[in-house]
Parts: sequence; structure tokens; C-alpha cells
Amino acid sequence: MSETIKLVMVKRDKTGKDIAEALGCSSQAVYANLKKNSWNETQLRQIADALDCELEIGFKLKDTGERF
Repeated sequence: MSETIKLVMVKRDKTGKDIAEALGCSSQAVYANLKKNSWNETQLRQIADALDCELEIGFKLKDTGERF
């Protein structure tokens, strides 16, 4: 997920500071999470809002709408 966040940050011309403001934390915490790829759903939704994106989380099947 972190790689995707980084790509969208570049596309939207946003910095770790911008994401930190959206999450209410420090930019150091954002960069640590990017490095560890450690995000919860609430954070991902806040990041999506900050990057003007829709968050789509995977899986599906329920036999068998496949996806993932």
C-alpha cells in the first residue's frame, strides 16, 4: 500500500507533511509508516481524502465475483 500512496503523492504533488496534517501526526510518523507499510483502514481513508482519491480495498469472490 505504501508504494501506491507514494505514487499518488507524486501525482498529486503532495508531501509527507500534507499527509501528516490530514492524519494529525508528524511527518516523521508518516515516513515511518511508509517505510513499514503500516496503515490501518481509518488512516487509509484519511490519506485518500487528502489525495482526493477513492479508497478501494480488495477481495470479493462470494462465489465467484473474483477480484482481490
